[in-house]
Amino acid sequence: MSSKNKGIRYIAYIRKSEVREDRQALSHPAQIKRIKEQFRHLNIVKWLEPESKSAFKPGRPIFIQMIEMIEKGEADGIVCWHPNRLSRNEIDSARITYLLRTKLKDLKFCSFSFDNSPEGIMMLQMTMNQSQYESSKQGKDVRRGMEQKASEGERPGQVPQGYLKIPILDQGGNLIRRKDKIVTRTEIDPERFNDIQKMWKMFIYENYSPSQICNLANKDWKFTMRPTRLKQNHMMGKSTIYRIFTNPFYAGYIPHNGDLHKGKHKRMITLKEFNYAQKLLGKKGHPRKGKINNHPYGSLMICGECGCRIVAKTTTKLIKNNNSLKTYVHYFCTRKSINRPCDQSIYTSIEKLEEQIDAELAKYTIIPEFRDMALEILRREHKIETKDRTELYREQQRRRNIIQEQLDELVDMRSRSLLDDEEYRLNRNRLKLELESMDEDLRGTEDRAGRWLKLTESVFDFATYARVRLHESKDPKVKREILLGLGQNFVLKDNKITLTPNEWLVPIESDYPALLREYEEVRTNKKLTAQMRDDAMSRIFEIWRARWDLNPRHPA
Repeated sequence: MSSKNKGIRYIAYIRKSEVREDRQALSHPAQIKRIKEQFRHLNIVKWLEPESKSAFKPGRPIFIQMIEMIEKGEADGIVCWHPNRLSRNEIDSARITYLLRTKLKDLKFCSFSFDNSPEGIMMLQMTMNQSQYESSKQGKDVRRGMEQKASEGERPGQVPQGYLKIPILDQGGNLIRRKDKIVTRTEIDPERFNDIQKMWKMFIYENYSPSQICNLANKDWKFTMRPTRLKQNHMMGKSTIYRIFTNPFYAGYIPHNGDLHKGKHKRMITLKEFNYAQKLLGKKGHPRKGKINNHPYGSLMICGECGCRIVAKTTTKLIKNNNSLKTYVHYFCTRKSINRPCDQSIYTSIEKLEEQIDAELAKYTIIPEFRDMALEILRREHKIETKDRTELYREQQRRRNIIQEQLDELVDMRSRSLLDDEEYRLNRNRLKLELESMDEDLRGTEDRAGRWLKLTESVFDFATYARVRLHESKDPKVKREILLGLGQNFVLKDNKITLTPNEWLVPIESDYPALLREYEEVRTNKKLTAQMRDDAMSRIFEIWRARWDLNPRHPA
């Protein structure tokens, strides 16, 4: 070891980013090996974990750790592969050169000669500035190349689902390269192209929503996304289906920097179909409000034979007898399943469908007197719930105040140097997370009782007035909400609908009919005196009260 380096404690810093500007650099193991071979005589006190983040912008965690160690006096030298491993931006370059004038005693590089002198520091600055310039220029060249590629009809980067990038071969079967990069062309993905094209048709022409298409693709078709380095055989998410339906690439155009370029690839749909799909989606890829309102029960039911969605269509016919137009709405199976043939060619009229919905609602309909009694019980329980909520809120507020006091005390301890930076950060972050969690609990407690009562009241309003609303309302949205309030798992087969009733309606079906019969007998029995009738009514409502007192929070 030379006398010049004697006593200097070095930190070994290794970086190879995965981004484009560093692909020519040695790998992490190669850099470590070269440093050990070339500087085996140095006193390297710390081998930092290899950095993978680009040096083009400030904020690298390992680099910051190294700077903090030097500022604390834990080391006074750095050994690295090349100055561009340390920095490719002006801010980090300035930190290194400033430390050289104040704390750092030496820098060692495998492929750069550095002398800790004014002239040497100037050359180091010029080298790091040159690295920053090369990165900026390379980025500009890459953007220019991407723009040219898009204008020539090829999409820069990855192509969307349903397509693949295929390398182009010359006549000898060798890969064609341009500036050390393999030249590719876009081809259809034989495993996924037809399925995604089918998704487009279902969305544009068959009244399916993106969520329904996504569920069908994952569950029925067993559709899997194109494999990547990190993921294999993964299903499609809802965000992916919206990206597909908002990407003009499928209509033959390549979006790049706000412009559309005509692509060379095979398109799935026409531009007219793409524009129509955007109208259906509305802004930001969300389904347009009111789309489902044309047919209130459309897409809620599935076929009982093949499992495909039930959709609706409206037809208008001229009645010759009185020369007037009449509108008909019918529901039918799309019969799109490949694996399960379907013979459900029967069309179900909306009138026949609503007759069956009305019959189901009749099982869970109560008279207003029973509704009023149930709500009286629930409002009494609401007062108890409000009292419980107030006590819980006070306890939660007390615990929050304790956490806030601990946080304030932590700041005071740090200001008096009773805690080091690491202890302070760990405890501060823990307390801040506890404080945020407690604030969420407090907000939930504030709204809990009101939400519970509102939801429960809506259940009894539904049970009392849903049938009336079904017949009187002309709003398809209201009719749809009634069916969803009634149950789930709607299946249509042979003109008959079946469903699973929502659980909060089940007690009404089991307990209410017997009480109603007894109520009607008492109400219409002319032999009873007024006192006898009042006593009998009280007993009936007491039974009704007891049914809901057993589980007053059931609907919530």
